[in-house]
Amino acid sequence: MPKNVFTVCFCGTGCSRDEGEETRYWDYKNTLIGWFAKSDKRLISDKDIYDKETGYIPVRLHKEISGELQDTKLSATVRGVGENDWHHQMDACSPLDSSLPGAPGALRSYARSYSEGNQRSMVGQISGWADAALALHAASLAVASGAEQYNFIGHSRGAVESLMAAWFIHAYGGKACANIPINIFAIDPVPGTGVWYGIQTQLAPNVANYVGVYAWDHLDTGFSAVIPRPNARMTQHPPHAVIENNRGLGSSWATLADHRQLEDPLARSELEQPVGYKLYACRGRHGTVAGNSTSDGLYVASKVNPDVAAVPKLVYKMARGYLTQWDTTFQTRSRVREGVKSLRRRIHTAHNHFDTMANGEARTSRTVLRPSVRRVSSIHGRGGAERYYFEDVVGTPPLNLAFPCTIEQAGGGWVNWTFL
Repeated sequence: MPKNVFTVCFCGTGCSRDEGEETRYWDYKNTLIGWFAKSDKRLISDKDIYDKETGYIPVRLHKEISGELQDTKLSATVRGVGENDWHHQMDACSPLDSSLPGAPGALRSYARSYSEGNQRSMVGQISGWADAALALHAASLAVASGAEQYNFIGHSRGAVESLMAAWFIHAYGGKACANIPINIFAIDPVPGTGVWYGIQTQLAPNVANYVGVYAWDHLDTGFSAVIPRPNARMTQHPPHAVIENNRGLGSSWATLADHRQLEDPLARSELEQPVGYKLYACRGRHGTVAGNSTSDGLYVASKVNPDVAAVPKLVYKMARGYLTQWDTTFQTRSRVREGVKSLRRRIHTAHNHFDTMANGEARTSRTVLRPSVRRVSSIHGRGGAERYYFEDVVGTPPLNLAFPCTIEQAGGGWVNWTFL
């Protein structure tokens, strides 16, 4: 019998709750500088950069679950940090929900300044400090839904917020909700330049399944991706269960998981492969895996390319497939009718676009700090020594797939990766 499931769809940095469904402009006439500088409109977000069949994946999936952009009893969206709820320039955001029963006053107080009013801020986008407030909002919505299972899907910092929200539910949701199973589909989770909390690098005990899709070709500074550590349910390793059961939670929301960090999925280990924990590497940039179909992964709609669109189409089909497996019900059929084999074939026969996104096919490590390789981390912290080179932890990509590596690429971590 299908479960009563509530799905939360988390938007990435700078993305509104109608991202990909509306084209957004900044109207200088509505600002003070309009009197002195410009009187025209500047394009902020063009829905035409997204593949028409996938849109911006978290928002589009919410719309296909709920039938509309507003929250319903089936699913909800969470805006991105540094952005307003909707596409209007000076939109006053709706207040964030902080009704999670056991949420401490310090967390509610922290969330208050990000709760309502005009939240559009470039500084906020860079810092990402609103992520805890948005995670609390999502956790509160989930618990208030009365559902017996929560499914989370998010992109970028939104995916990171889903990890945080799971900890908030476990720690503050009360006895009735603390252990309700949560399934997470994370699209290139990136904490950014802010603090990397322990609740971002360790999956909470209530997470039943984690699926992470990571972009191979995004080398921009500040976009190191987080790969959270499996929980004891996943590792099925008795010492991990002892740690989860016997070590207390941190004294503040920011330190909840600091003493509960389990096995590092990116380091070597003799443990068996975790259950309900799946990692995928995919060609494309940070936005490509979430719906952007331009040839350079940037934001000019004239550069939309059907071969690049094969990536978001594949991720969209995966997301729908996993959510369906986890009992989320969609009101519409999948808009992507092309098969997975065909999509993968197109990605790896038109790989020149993805090579160009990361400065070419002939990647080299001869420059100091290997700038041709993405950085990832599973470590609580943000120092350079606390990060890995992506190609070093995934193992060797299959020869029949176009995943360019440097000559230094070697090894692999404990958890096996699947190359899309």
